[in-house]
Amino acid sequence: MEESTNAPAGAGSCPPLGTLPVLVYDHGLGPNNRQTAFAIEPPHERRAGAGGQLLPRDSHGWVLLVAPWPSPRTRLWNPRSGESVILPAMERELLEDWECCLSDAPTAPSCVVLVLDTKKPKFLYCRVGDSLWSVHEYDIGNVKLPPEYAPPRKFVIQQTAARPEKLGIIDFSPATPEFSYVDRPCPEFPDGSNCLSELLVESRGELFSVYICLKGFTPEFLTVSVYRIYLSGRPTLSKVDDLGDRVFLLSYTNVQLQCSASKYGVKGNRVYFNHNVMGDMDGGLLCIFDLDEQSLKTLRSCPEMAELLRNPFWMLPTDQDSTRGADK
Repeated sequence: MEESTNAPAGAGSCPPLGTLPVLVYDHGLGPNNRQTAFAIEPPHERRAGAGGQLLPRDSHGWVLLVAPWPSPRTRLWNPRSGESVILPAMERELLEDWECCLSDAPTAPSCVVLVLDTKKPKFLYCRVGDSLWSVHEYDIGNVKLPPEYAPPRKFVIQQTAARPEKLGIIDFSPATPEFSYVDRPCPEFPDGSNCLSELLVESRGELFSVYICLKGFTPEFLTVSVYRIYLSGRPTLSKVDDLGDRVFLLSYTNVQLQCSASKYGVKGNRVYFNHNVMGDMDGGLLCIFDLDEQSLKTLRSCPEMAELLRNPFWMLPTDQDSTRGADK
């Protein structure tokens, strides 16, 4: 049985952030750690402190809060209402390089909370109501490196973009999680581009692939292409030029959101993404690509920031009806 509360005590004291969406920057070391939330329409900054570790939010609208060691209690927190759902305590302190995903809304009996190590082939997982976290190590192959690199370096889930011809699936119904893959087609590089990054977005029961294409072998932006992935039978791609009322909010690594433009007061048929290939400590550029106009706008959200701890991530003012990409 899940337990919920409106006060996230013991796992952070973040207040609800109000009328989002916002791009959240986690910065500052030790007791100076803070989260800065940057609202996109109109662009402005607001701050929200966090007593403990705050892992990037999941596409269902919740954030995993982890209290400081030596009592690392954990909760899922809804940034709109302040409601939280109690999870098992961690047995050890988490390092910095983790991210959280949910398989469903926390109220669903089948919901699995997945905490991915972004550097090692390992993850933690539990279901709402469990008494402990399970640890699972996996092997999805080695990174292709010259023979002099030893020992071999293992792929982690976030690196599957390096294997774009495959779509990975994790099945949590068996006693031990099982991995499987399906073949899928890949689009050709647009003229003038030799580098691209792919980000996956689930929206209203549909799966989309967003390609951010760079000029030649440079960090300079060229264009954005959006495709819908059809999974029935052999997976196929179909290019999408009109998202309608939808807005895609993208962040690394592969924690992507969508929202209703009219509901949250932003222009539809746009893709927002963070562009920081040079690893700038202020988080780099926030890019806004308009599919109607095929145009790009950029801005630096927090130019004074000098201690960014992880890539920025998005938050939405979601409720249970909209957390699954079903804005009506």
